[in-house]
Amino acid sequence: WLYVPAPKLPELLAKAAASADAVVIDLEDAVHPDQRPAARRLLQECLTELDVPVDVRINEVGSPDFYLDLEALGPVASLLSGVRIPKVETPAEAQAAASALVGLFDGPRLVCQLESARGVSQALGIAAVAGVQSVMLGEADLRADLGVPRDDDAGLALARQAVVLASRAAGLERPIGSVYANIDDDEGLRRSSILLRSFGFHGRSCIHPRQVPIVRDVFTPSAVDLAWAADVVSASLELGEESSAAVKLADGSFVDPAIIRQASEILGHRQVQG
Repeated sequence: WLYVPAPKLPELLAKAAASADAVVIDLEDAVHPDQRPAARRLLQECLTELDVPVDVRINEVGSPDFYLDLEALGPVASLLSGVRIPKVETPAEAQAAASALVGLFDGPRLVCQLESARGVSQALGIAAVAGVQSVMLGEADLRADLGVPRDDDAGLALARQAVVLASRAAGLERPIGSVYANIDDDEGLRRSSILLRSFGFHGRSCIHPRQVPIVRDVFTPSAVDLAWAADVVSASLELGEESSAAVKLADGSFVDPAIIRQASEILGHRQVQG
């Protein structure tokens, strides 16, 4: 998911849609408050139907900009896959945001960003709110709140696992990872993305096109993964024939219903990672 600052939509939107698997138009952090009225007009003027999903990140619940952003979304709502709300800290805030979106969308479109210890501690309750499509972390603000050094991921481990667990417990899709702020550190981005994948994230947000190929490479199943998954699904046919609960692959590993589910998810992996 590649961020595009709303003031730069005329020159960047088409390029972003061509390079990434999905786009996030930002009306919040990337836009100076004085520029937001013009940014909302550009959103309405520049957004057309694209070949990739498009989210818009608006301003936090209850702020004056929140209501102005919602008003601006009306004419383009049919073109959006989701609306990201930053700094969500309670189920009540998520409910207020979800209620505000009811008139714009037929189904759940709310993506809640948790950016504080309080928000992470309420992750399961937030994820369970009707109208929430997914939850994710806003790690820059979370680092500041927790006092985690900018170059250290260890202090975010609990928060990352919490948002994955909350998502799955609430029946939501696995979350998207937060951005990696250093656009010149390709190796750091790769290491961080590999770590996110190990926690159960299924992609991440990007702030520069050069990050997209790395993120896509990490989160796309490898040829080895796909071959294994195909072998598992093939072997699973024997379970029905033999009325067995498990069957053994050629490498000696056993296949049971849980493994079959994992293999099926790999083969059905959606191409929305970067």
